[in-house]
Amino acid sequence: MDEKITDVLTILDREDSPSQREIASQTGFSVGLVNTLIKKCAKKGLVKIERLNSRNIKYILTPEGIREKTQKTIDYIKRSYQAIQKLQNRVTEIALKHSSEGKDIYIYNEEDEIFDLVINTLEKLDIRYKVINKDSKIEKINKINCVIYYWSSNFKIKRKNTYNIFN
Repeated sequence: MDEKITDVLTILDREDSPSQREIASQTGFSVGLVNTLIKKCAKKGLVKIERLNSRNIKYILTPEGIREKTQKTIDYIKRSYQAIQKLQNRVTEIALKHSSEGKDIYIYNEEDEIFDLVINTLEKLDIRYKVINKDSKIEKINKINCVIYYWSSNFKIKRKNTYNIFN
């Protein structure tokens, strides 16, 4: 729920007088949920609700709301950075092990941020690798002296030499 409140606070900070419908559209939340979140924010003193006329309401982020949004953003960045560090450490650990065993390392390519992180980590370690994708003939890859790193739920081949880098 805190992340949802942060999303609403971010929009209220960025936009000038957005309606609940506009907030819902930008967040992907229902209008009812936006209404509930704004009421919670108002109760906590994060948002001031000002009635402009019988049909229009203006939501104003209070100084406490700005502090809350800033702290939540900082906490999110810290958690994200810790997750990135953990993943880099995991890739480093298994890649050094497999490289020292003389295994060929294959990376299942999903073209996402995780792929970039894995590739960057291997390149910093100066570890050679090959990229494969869903069109590759994975079954033909040497099963004895290689490993395949993956993280995608789309990767369907499960065998002894495959490593989900999140496990």
